[in-house]
Amino acid sequence: QVQGSLRAGQIGNCFRNIDKAVVAMLFDYLTELVAASNPASLSLRSWIILCTGISALYLHHISTLSHHKRNAPCPESGPVFRILYGFFGTLPCHALMRFLLHTRAHEQQAEQVGGTTAVVMGTHELRVKVVPILGGTFGGNYAYLVWDSSDSDKRAIAVDPADPHPVLRAAKAEGLNIVLVLTTHWHFDHAGGNTTLARLVPGLEVAAAAAERARVPAVTRKLRDLEEIRVGNIKVTAHVVPGHTSGSCVFELVNVQALTQAPIAFTGDTIFCGGCGRLFECSADDLFVGLKRLISRLSSTTQLYSGHEYAVMLLTNAVRKNPANLEAKRELHRAKMLRKEHLPTVPSALEKELTINPFLAAVSSQDKVELAILCCCQL
Repeated sequence: QVQGSLRAGQIGNCFRNIDKAVVAMLFDYLTELVAASNPASLSLRSWIILCTGISALYLHHISTLSHHKRNAPCPESGPVFRILYGFFGTLPCHALMRFLLHTRAHEQQAEQVGGTTAVVMGTHELRVKVVPILGGTFGGNYAYLVWDSSDSDKRAIAVDPADPHPVLRAAKAEGLNIVLVLTTHWHFDHAGGNTTLARLVPGLEVAAAAAERARVPAVTRKLRDLEEIRVGNIKVTAHVVPGHTSGSCVFELVNVQALTQAPIAFTGDTIFCGGCGRLFECSADDLFVGLKRLISRLSSTTQLYSGHEYAVMLLTNAVRKNPANLEAKRELHRAKMLRKEHLPTVPSALEKELTINPFLAAVSSQDKVELAILCCCQL
């Protein structure tokens, strides 16, 4: 393992050197191009090169991907990926993806890989409707509607409604009025529907972690860690868990009139059944601290609803890593059976995830090195 870590470190240094060299070379080339030419006499080709180069440098600069200098240990990211991630966070990119990926008002939505049926589950006090969205573009996203069946106003909370019209149809089918949107993080496949929903639903409140700064569209309420919101009898508590992004948030929901029932939590891309989301903007140490804090706060019976249908893939990897984990094998079999019936694999209880999820197991055993390795960090 030590030799492997050394080789990984050498490879990481190589990537970092390439990253610096490419950016420096591009900057020098643009400087020489401008200095050697009269801007008025530049050819169309030179202008295209100049504008493209300046745009690439700008996107590289604004990219919030983690850096080894300030975020070690973290995964390696080359210059091209860093530029693309910078573009991913821009308004033109979000507008383009809305145009390409959003379901139109009277259009049938794209089907997820393997197909997923919208399902209503949960208790009378905390009803949850799982709404598959965005087809297979991002590996199978889930939006959620949550409501209290006893609420005479039929108020509902929408979680990560990135494709707004399918979510609005799902709410209409249940006779619900969406009054609050919870956004787990700023990525388009979770926040991309906020602008449209805010336009279509007057007075809609959109909440996200304050740590995401201005990156969540249409946000009206920026939440600090442990800040609460109420919708009728449903209390929402924000748990900020930096890792996937710097402001990733897990939302815990309880009905204050049914406190003996298991809470539910919407984890976005922070925790999946059998795994965790990729580190983009933070270090493995940040994720370790955030997950450890979250585990200490949540009840072991908390039902976790993740943002993607990744269970079969991640549990397969977990069983391959630890073939002796019989609980993970049973959960993998259950997940495969559900997917054959085109049903979602959510939710998963926290106490079960502590057994079958290698990431949470590493946090529980205080093994920061194992968590960093699982996160593909160069040590």
